[in-house]
Amino acid sequence: GVIKGRNNLYNHLEATMNSATKSISLFTTKDGLLRKADFFKVVFKKLAEKGVQVKIAAPLDESTSSVVVSLKDCAEVKSIPDVKARYCIVDGKEVTFMLLDDAEVHPSYDCGVWINTPFFAKALESLFEQTWTGLQKV
Repeated sequence: GVIKGRNNLYNHLEATMNSATKSISLFTTKDGLLRKADFFKVVFKKLAEKGVQVKIAAPLDESTSSVVVSLKDCAEVKSIPDVKARYCIVDGKEVTFMLLDDAEVHPSYDCGVWINTPFFAKALESLFEQTWTGLQKV
């Protein structure tokens, strides 16, 4: 499926994340982390209470430090400098890719693709985990 507009993307992400039973792997930009922490904080807390592991990789700096602290009880956040990517993997089954650089696109023109395929999601999750293992814990 194709999702147009950042609000629609976030509503879609919320729905897919709420269905998670095992894990959420989220790769985002610095600005994306700031927005998502605000928008999904309650979702992340509910997921943590259900035992869902939430991992977030994003470029971190001083402007994100308070967000990282606010998420410490419901998500593990690691810094990945100099990489721009935006995607979310849910339970190794579903992937939502945001196709455009959030620093360069107006929120109403942002768009993403949702795929429900364990074959590809597991492959992408494996790559995420390999990267995750090498990242410094914050």
